[in-house]
Amino acid sequence: MSQRVPDDPTEALGVVPRALLGTSLALLVVAAVFNATGRSAGVPAIVSIAAAAWAVVATVVAVATRGQGLVAPPPSPSESRQETGARLRRTLVFFAILESGVILPAVALILCRPPWPLAAAAVPLAAMVLNLPRRAA
Repeated sequence: MSQRVPDDPTEALGVVPRALLGTSLALLVVAAVFNATGRSAGVPAIVSIAAAAWAVVATVVAVATRGQGLVAPPPSPSESRQETGARLRRTLVFFAILESGVILPAVALILCRPPWPLAAAAVPLAAMVLNLPRRAA
């Protein structure tokens, strides 16, 4: 089975952020279930506090890295190829940083008993949902 290579790199912008969001949610659900069953490793609570803090800080870092505010404006129709490439790179880095803000709390949920990271992971998840690119028609 051969895979189609997209002619336009902007096609990846519709797929990659959704994949990052989906994997983040899947791991977070698994971690929450694991935590709810009481099978944590007994790691000190400071780990869950640090993970919860990173979830919030990661959102701030992602927004600052992209430099377009919490919700990016739509692309300009007169955008050059270089500007489009730069926007795509910034957007993918933005989503990758946000994913780290969900993954670390998920790992903390597996290792620690306190559920704070679950609540804190909602911050980067919300930023991801607010910034999902529209799919091409």
